[in-house]
Amino acid sequence: MYKHTLLVSAIWLSGCAVGPDFEAPEHDDITTFMSSEATVSNEALLGWQQVYQDPHLQKLIQLALENNHDMLVARSRIIEARLNSNISDANLWPNANIGLTSEREKENGSSPANTHDLKGYLSWEVDLFGANRRVSEAALASYYATEQGKNAIQLALIADIAEQFFALKEIQEELLISQNTIELREKELKIARIRKAGGIISGLEQRQAEVELESAKVNVPKLRHQEHVMINQLRFLIADSTADVSGGGELSSQVMPKALPTGLPSELLKRRPDVQQAMLNWHSAMAEIGVAKADLFPKFNLYAEFGRENDSLDNILSANSLVWLLGGELLMPIFNMGKNLDNLSAAQERAYQASVHYEKAVLVALQEVSDQISSFQSSEQIYDAQHSLVLSSKDYYRLASLRYNNGVASSLDLLDAQRQLFSAEIALAQAKNNRLQSMARLYKALGGGWYETNQNEINTEKVTE
Repeated sequence: MYKHTLLVSAIWLSGCAVGPDFEAPEHDDITTFMSSEATVSNEALLGWQQVYQDPHLQKLIQLALENNHDMLVARSRIIEARLNSNISDANLWPNANIGLTSEREKENGSSPANTHDLKGYLSWEVDLFGANRRVSEAALASYYATEQGKNAIQLALIADIAEQFFALKEIQEELLISQNTIELREKELKIARIRKAGGIISGLEQRQAEVELESAKVNVPKLRHQEHVMINQLRFLIADSTADVSGGGELSSQVMPKALPTGLPSELLKRRPDVQQAMLNWHSAMAEIGVAKADLFPKFNLYAEFGRENDSLDNILSANSLVWLLGGELLMPIFNMGKNLDNLSAAQERAYQASVHYEKAVLVALQEVSDQISSFQSSEQIYDAQHSLVLSSKDYYRLASLRYNNGVASSLDLLDAQRQLFSAEIALAQAKNNRLQSMARLYKALGGGWYETNQNEINTEKVTE
């Protein structure tokens, strides 16, 4: 939209206008990124519905996009910016008004006299040096910058919903693991008490079983509180304090992309809403230089009046009441204590600041993508290692149970195996969540998905154990 509409409009608006013309910066020279080969990422071209395929998560995101307070304000700002752009465009055209004026005047030595005017007024500032065109260009760029600001809020909101949803699923999985472990340890404690009563084990081993049971129980209140906080946070994001946000599939059922990019093609910089917003703000600031520069040159105004003038309202439409006036006005600034020159210098500084903000936005985008690619790759490795640890811990617990039941191993060996399995399962739930959250953060860093892609082109897999 910006590439076709705004640039065409800017060319028309800036014709014969003083001040610099803005040219969108190119980034085709960016072929490598943080020592990685740049590759084209299908994930960066996906819509959020294709990245987040859980139906309940999709419902929450859709509700947030419709009802979130920041989104409502962002949409209102777009309407405001569009109206401001229309107001600026109106200065390019003549102004026409009609007025009815009645006056009663008395001068020394004369009787009071009435004057009635019914006239039409036409005025037009001939935009010789493009001041009004630059104002309109700046307003149009600001309008599109506001749209990109809304896109940035939307992108962040989608990622926030996804991250909170996955975090809630992790807490719910940890609760389930804790509850299952508590049930198992309660059974083990009953057996320990029976064995203690029969003199098979010592009181130390019974106490150890009690300690392991209480250590599992102590996690539950903390997890319940975290679940409550995350539910409230999701309800806040979707602006519905009573919504059911606890549905959806567990962590292992969530879809993950099989492959993500190892670098950043220059095209992605044009897709990041914050980068585009910074560039549009720069464009607007450049146009303001033309506005300030035009104040150094003459202003030429044309005006006309046509209507009726009479001392009686009854005769105001008579033939001899016709009056008209045509005129022109040329105003040239001569002396204003350097105000116009200082205003131009200030506009140039603002444009420079906007260019620096744009360069910073580009660097932030590059850094975030690099960091999130590294984070995602790290989360994959941690998940694989933790998954292997859970498998080993389950086998260790199985063997420890067999040895304990056959009287070969002590209850302390069995409790140690239980403890390691519990810790490994909790850590695996966290690794699943970190993996999914890394995907959400990378999706945000890549600029989200604003284009549609054939579903058959998407390579995804479920987070299986």
